[in-house]
Amino acid sequence: MKTLSEMIELLHHKGYIHDMEITEHGLKSKDTDELFKPEELIIEKVYRFEGDSDPADMAVLYGITSNSGTKGTLIDAFGTYQNPRIGEFLKKVRIIQDEH
Repeated sequence: MKTLSEMIELLHHKGYIHDMEITEHGLKSKDTDELFKPEELIIEKVYRFEGDSDPADMAVLYGITSNSGTKGTLIDAFGTYQNPRIGEFLKKVRIIQDEH
Protein backbone atom coordinates (compact mmCIF):
# COMPACT_ATOMS: atom_id res chain seq x y z
CA MET A 1 0.00 0.00 0.00
CA LYS A 2 1.18 3.47 -0.80
CA THR A 3 1.57 6.19 1.80
CA LEU A 4 -1.00 8.90 2.42
CA SER A 5 1.12 11.50 0.63
CA GLU A 6 1.63 9.18 -2.36
CA MET A 7 -2.13 8.60 -2.66
CA ILE A 8 -2.84 12.33 -2.42
CA GLU A 9 -0.40 12.85 -5.29
CA LEU A 10 -2.02 10.03 -7.28
CA LEU A 11 -5.49 11.52 -6.79
CA HIS A 12 -4.12 14.94 -7.73
CA HIS A 13 -2.99 13.48 -11.06
CA LYS A 14 -6.51 12.07 -11.52
CA GLY A 15 -8.03 15.54 -11.16
CA TYR A 16 -8.76 15.68 -7.43
CA ILE A 17 -6.85 18.94 -7.13
CA HIS A 18 -8.80 20.83 -4.47
CA ASP A 19 -7.99 20.58 -0.78
CA MET A 20 -11.32 20.30 1.08
CA GLU A 21 -12.33 21.03 4.66
CA ILE A 22 -15.49 20.80 6.72
CA THR A 23 -16.93 24.09 7.95
CA GLU A 24 -20.10 24.85 9.86
CA HIS A 25 -21.75 25.62 6.49
CA GLY A 26 -20.64 22.53 4.52
CA LEU A 27 -17.65 21.15 2.64
CA LYS A 28 -15.41 23.94 1.40
CA SER A 29 -12.68 24.02 -1.21
CA LYS A 30 -9.74 25.79 0.42
CA ASP A 31 -8.55 26.76 -3.07
CA THR A 32 -11.70 28.39 -4.46
CA ASP A 33 -13.87 28.96 -1.35
CA GLU A 34 -16.69 27.01 -3.07
CA LEU A 35 -19.09 25.60 -0.49
CA PHE A 36 -20.96 22.33 -0.99
CA LYS A 37 -23.89 20.65 0.74
CA PRO A 38 -23.88 16.83 1.12
CA GLU A 39 -26.45 16.36 -1.65
CA GLU A 40 -24.12 18.13 -4.10
CA LEU A 41 -21.29 15.63 -3.56
CA ILE A 42 -20.25 12.08 -4.39
CA ILE A 43 -17.50 10.13 -2.64
CA GLU A 44 -15.66 8.26 -5.39
CA LYS A 45 -12.52 7.08 -3.60
CA VAL A 46 -11.84 5.96 -0.02
CA TYR A 47 -8.42 4.90 1.23
CA ARG A 48 -7.55 3.92 4.82
CA PHE A 49 -4.06 4.14 6.24
CA GLU A 50 -2.82 2.54 9.44
CA GLY A 51 0.36 3.60 11.20
CA ASP A 52 2.85 0.81 11.78
CA SER A 53 3.73 1.84 15.30
CA ASP A 54 1.30 4.55 16.40
CA PRO A 55 -2.51 4.27 16.32
CA ALA A 56 -2.65 8.07 16.04
CA ASP A 57 -1.22 7.70 12.52
CA MET A 58 -4.45 6.13 11.22
CA ALA A 59 -6.16 8.24 8.53
CA VAL A 60 -8.82 8.11 5.83
CA LEU A 61 -8.45 9.87 2.48
CA TYR A 62 -11.58 10.66 0.47
CA GLY A 63 -11.73 11.55 -3.23
CA ILE A 64 -14.85 13.69 -3.63
CA THR A 65 -16.57 15.15 -6.71
CA SER A 66 -19.22 17.87 -6.69
CA ASN A 67 -22.18 18.17 -9.06
CA SER A 68 -20.40 21.17 -10.61
CA GLY A 69 -17.34 19.02 -11.41
CA THR A 70 -15.04 20.25 -8.66
CA LYS A 71 -12.85 17.36 -7.51
CA GLY A 72 -10.93 17.33 -4.26
CA THR A 73 -9.61 15.41 -1.32
CA LEU A 74 -10.59 15.36 2.32
CA ILE A 75 -8.52 13.74 5.06
CA ASP A 76 -9.75 12.60 8.46
CA ALA A 77 -8.22 10.63 11.27
CA PHE A 78 -9.51 7.07 11.62
CA GLY A 79 -10.83 5.56 14.82
CA THR A 80 -10.50 7.31 18.16
CA TYR A 81 -9.12 10.53 16.71
CA GLN A 82 -11.61 11.04 13.87
CA ASN A 83 -13.36 14.39 13.57
CA PRO A 84 -17.05 13.88 14.42
CA ARG A 85 -18.07 16.85 12.22
CA ILE A 86 -16.52 15.18 9.18
CA GLY A 87 -18.16 11.85 9.98
CA GLU A 88 -21.61 13.38 10.44
CA PHE A 89 -21.31 15.33 7.19
CA LEU A 90 -20.04 12.38 5.15
CA LYS A 91 -22.90 10.14 6.35
CA LYS A 92 -25.13 12.32 4.16
CA VAL A 93 -22.90 12.08 1.05
CA ARG A 94 -23.54 9.43 -1.59
CA ILE A 95 -20.76 6.89 -2.14
CA ILE A 96 -20.48 5.44 -5.64
CA GLN A 97 -17.35 3.36 -5.19
CA ASP A 98 -16.48 1.09 -2.31
CA GLU A 99 -13.35 1.44 -0.24
CA HIS A 100 -10.09 0.31 -1.88
